[in-house]
Amino acid sequence: MTDELQQESSQQEIPPAPQVSAPLPVQPQKSNKNIWIIVGVVIVILCLCSIVCVAIFGTSLYKVYTEKAPVESVLNDYMRYMANKDAESAYALFSPRAQRQIPISKIEEMLEGNNYLLFEGYQSLTVSNLNISAAANTNPDMPQGTVAKVTGVIIFEGNIQGTFNGTLEKVDGKWMIDGIYVTVPPDKIK
Repeated sequence: MTDELQQESSQQEIPPAPQVSAPLPVQPQKSNKNIWIIVGVVIVILCLCSIVCVAIFGTSLYKVYTEKAPVESVLNDYMRYMANKDAESAYALFSPRAQRQIPISKIEEMLEGNNYLLFEGYQSLTVSNLNISAAANTNPDMPQGTVAKVTGVIIFEGNIQGTFNGTLEKVDGKWMIDGIYVTVPPDKIK
Protein backbone atom coordinates (compact mmCIF):
# COMPACT_ATOMS: atom_id res chain seq x y z
CA MET A 1 0.00 0.00 0.00
CA THR A 2 2.75 2.27 0.67
CA ASP A 3 4.02 1.49 -2.70
CA GLU A 4 0.72 2.37 -4.13
CA LEU A 5 0.60 5.60 -2.23
CA GLN A 6 4.00 6.48 -3.43
CA GLN A 7 3.04 5.76 -6.96
CA GLU A 8 -0.09 7.81 -6.66
CA SER A 9 1.76 10.68 -5.10
CA SER A 10 4.45 10.46 -7.70
CA GLN A 11 1.83 10.48 -10.37
CA GLN A 12 0.33 13.64 -9.00
CA GLU A 13 2.28 16.57 -10.17
CA ILE A 14 3.13 19.30 -7.86
CA PRO A 15 1.91 22.57 -9.19
CA PRO A 16 4.65 25.04 -9.84
CA ALA A 17 5.13 27.69 -7.27
CA PRO A 18 3.67 31.00 -8.27
CA GLN A 19 6.20 33.49 -9.50
CA VAL A 20 6.20 36.78 -7.79
CA SER A 21 7.07 39.77 -9.93
CA ALA A 22 6.79 43.52 -9.55
CA PRO A 23 3.40 44.83 -10.59
CA LEU A 24 3.35 46.64 -13.93
CA PRO A 25 2.29 50.25 -13.64
CA VAL A 26 -1.20 50.68 -14.98
CA GLN A 27 -1.34 53.51 -17.51
CA PRO A 28 -4.56 55.42 -17.28
CA GLN A 29 -6.40 55.73 -20.54
CA LYS A 30 -5.89 59.18 -22.00
CA SER A 31 -9.08 61.12 -22.13
CA ASN A 32 -10.12 62.49 -25.53
CA LYS A 33 -12.26 65.00 -23.69
CA ASN A 34 -9.71 67.81 -24.07
CA ILE A 35 -9.37 67.22 -27.79
CA TRP A 36 -13.13 67.31 -28.27
CA ILE A 37 -13.37 70.54 -26.29
CA ILE A 38 -10.69 72.17 -28.47
CA VAL A 39 -12.34 70.95 -31.67
CA GLY A 40 -15.71 72.23 -30.46
CA VAL A 41 -14.29 75.66 -29.61
CA VAL A 42 -12.60 75.91 -33.01
CA ILE A 43 -15.82 75.00 -34.80
CA VAL A 44 -17.80 77.56 -32.80
CA ILE A 45 -15.24 80.28 -33.57
CA LEU A 46 -15.28 79.42 -37.29
CA CYS A 47 -19.09 79.56 -37.32
CA LEU A 48 -19.13 82.94 -35.58
CA CYS A 49 -16.52 84.33 -37.99
CA SER A 50 -18.55 83.06 -40.94
CA ILE A 51 -21.71 84.67 -39.60
CA VAL A 52 -19.90 88.00 -39.08
CA CYS A 53 -18.46 87.89 -42.62
CA VAL A 54 -21.84 87.11 -44.17
CA ALA A 55 -23.45 89.91 -42.15
CA ILE A 56 -20.83 92.46 -43.24
CA PHE A 57 -21.03 91.36 -46.86
CA GLY A 58 -24.84 91.40 -46.79
CA THR A 59 -24.90 94.85 -45.23
CA SER A 60 -22.50 96.15 -47.86
CA LEU A 61 -24.59 94.71 -50.69
CA TYR A 62 -27.74 96.19 -49.20
CA LYS A 63 -26.09 99.60 -48.85
CA VAL A 64 -24.91 99.57 -52.48
CA TYR A 65 -28.35 98.39 -53.62
CA THR A 66 -30.17 101.16 -51.72
CA GLU A 67 -27.71 103.91 -52.74
CA LYS A 68 -27.56 103.07 -56.46
CA ALA A 69 -30.81 104.87 -57.38
CA PRO A 70 -29.97 108.15 -55.55
CA VAL A 71 -26.47 108.19 -57.08
CA GLU A 72 -27.89 107.56 -60.57
CA SER A 73 -30.44 110.30 -60.02
CA VAL A 74 -27.80 112.93 -59.17
CA LEU A 75 -25.66 111.95 -62.16
CA ASN A 76 -28.69 111.89 -64.46
CA ASP A 77 -29.69 115.39 -63.27
CA TYR A 78 -26.16 116.63 -63.88
CA MET A 79 -26.09 115.28 -67.44
CA ARG A 80 -29.57 116.65 -68.14
CA TYR A 81 -28.63 120.12 -66.86
CA MET A 82 -25.45 120.09 -68.91
CA ALA A 83 -27.32 118.96 -72.05
CA ASN A 84 -29.77 121.85 -71.47
CA LYS A 85 -26.84 124.26 -70.92
CA ASP A 86 -27.98 125.03 -67.38
CA ALA A 87 -24.59 125.55 -65.71
CA GLU A 88 -26.00 126.94 -62.46
CA SER A 89 -28.24 123.94 -61.77
CA ALA A 90 -25.41 121.54 -62.71
CA TYR A 91 -23.01 123.44 -60.44
CA ALA A 92 -25.46 123.18 -57.53
CA LEU A 93 -25.05 119.37 -57.66
CA PHE A 94 -21.37 119.66 -56.73
CA SER A 95 -20.40 119.33 -53.08
CA PRO A 96 -19.27 122.44 -51.20
CA ARG A 97 -15.78 120.92 -51.09
CA ALA A 98 -15.75 120.58 -54.89
CA GLN A 99 -17.20 124.08 -55.35
CA ARG A 100 -14.28 125.52 -53.36
CA GLN A 101 -11.93 124.01 -55.94
CA ILE A 102 -13.93 124.40 -59.16
CA PRO A 103 -15.42 127.79 -60.03
CA ILE A 104 -18.71 127.90 -61.94
CA SER A 105 -16.78 129.34 -64.88
CA LYS A 106 -15.20 125.90 -65.43
CA ILE A 107 -18.66 124.36 -65.72
CA GLU A 108 -19.69 127.11 -68.12
CA GLU A 109 -16.59 126.39 -70.25
CA MET A 110 -17.78 122.77 -70.58
CA LEU A 111 -20.86 124.07 -72.38
CA GLU A 112 -18.93 125.97 -75.06
CA GLY A 113 -17.52 124.78 -78.38
CA ASN A 114 -16.46 121.17 -78.79
CA ASN A 115 -16.68 120.55 -75.03
CA TYR A 116 -20.46 120.58 -75.33
CA LEU A 117 -20.28 117.41 -77.47
CA LEU A 118 -19.82 115.51 -74.17
CA PHE A 119 -23.41 116.40 -73.25
CA GLU A 120 -25.26 117.07 -76.51
CA GLY A 121 -27.95 114.53 -77.28
CA TYR A 122 -27.90 113.01 -73.78
CA GLN A 123 -30.60 110.34 -73.29
CA SER A 124 -29.83 108.31 -70.15
CA LEU A 125 -27.15 106.77 -68.00
CA THR A 126 -26.73 103.55 -66.10
CA VAL A 127 -24.39 102.87 -63.20
CA SER A 128 -22.38 99.71 -63.86
CA ASN A 129 -20.08 99.74 -60.86
CA LEU A 130 -20.66 101.41 -57.51
CA ASN A 131 -18.18 101.25 -54.65
CA ILE A 132 -19.21 102.94 -51.40
CA SER A 133 -16.71 103.43 -48.61
CA ALA A 134 -15.93 105.58 -45.61
CA ALA A 135 -13.12 108.03 -46.31
CA ALA A 136 -11.07 110.18 -44.00
CA ASN A 137 -8.26 112.29 -45.35
CA THR A 138 -6.01 114.95 -43.89
CA ASN A 139 -6.34 116.89 -47.13
CA PRO A 140 -9.49 119.00 -46.70
CA ASP A 141 -9.95 119.16 -50.49
CA MET A 142 -10.43 115.40 -50.79
CA PRO A 143 -13.90 113.84 -50.40
CA GLN A 144 -14.66 112.89 -46.80
CA GLY A 145 -17.20 110.71 -45.01
CA THR A 146 -19.29 108.37 -47.14
CA VAL A 147 -17.80 108.37 -50.63
CA ALA A 148 -19.02 106.63 -53.78
CA LYS A 149 -16.77 105.75 -56.70
CA VAL A 150 -18.94 105.09 -59.71
CA THR A 151 -18.57 104.06 -63.35
CA GLY A 152 -21.19 103.49 -65.99
CA VAL A 153 -22.58 103.89 -69.47
CA ILE A 154 -24.20 106.96 -71.05
CA ILE A 155 -26.61 106.69 -73.99
CA PHE A 156 -26.80 109.58 -76.46
CA GLU A 157 -29.12 110.17 -79.43
CA GLY A 158 -28.46 107.82 -82.31
CA ASN A 159 -27.77 104.99 -79.83
CA ILE A 160 -24.23 106.24 -79.27
CA GLN A 161 -22.70 104.97 -76.04
CA GLY A 162 -20.22 106.82 -73.91
CA THR A 163 -18.85 106.12 -70.46
CA PHE A 164 -18.38 108.03 -67.26
CA ASN A 165 -16.57 107.70 -63.98
CA GLY A 166 -17.06 109.87 -61.01
CA THR A 167 -16.76 110.41 -57.30
CA LEU A 168 -19.61 111.53 -55.10
CA GLU A 169 -19.74 112.28 -51.40
CA LYS A 170 -22.66 112.35 -49.02
CA VAL A 171 -23.26 115.80 -47.58
CA ASP A 172 -26.00 116.05 -44.94
CA GLY A 173 -27.51 112.77 -46.15
CA LYS A 174 -27.56 113.82 -49.81
CA TRP A 175 -25.25 112.64 -52.60
CA MET A 176 -23.25 115.42 -54.23
CA ILE A 177 -20.69 115.30 -57.03
CA ASP A 178 -17.01 115.69 -56.24
CA GLY A 179 -15.92 115.03 -59.80
CA ILE A 180 -17.20 113.41 -62.99
CA TYR A 181 -15.45 112.57 -66.25
CA VAL A 182 -17.44 111.80 -69.38
CA THR A 183 -15.91 109.98 -72.34
CA VAL A 184 -17.57 109.71 -75.75
CA PRO A 185 -16.56 107.62 -78.78
CA PRO A 186 -14.88 109.36 -81.73
CA ASP A 187 -17.95 108.90 -83.98
CA LYS A 188 -19.96 111.22 -81.67
CA ILE A 189 -17.45 114.00 -82.17
CA LYS A 190 -17.81 113.88 -85.99
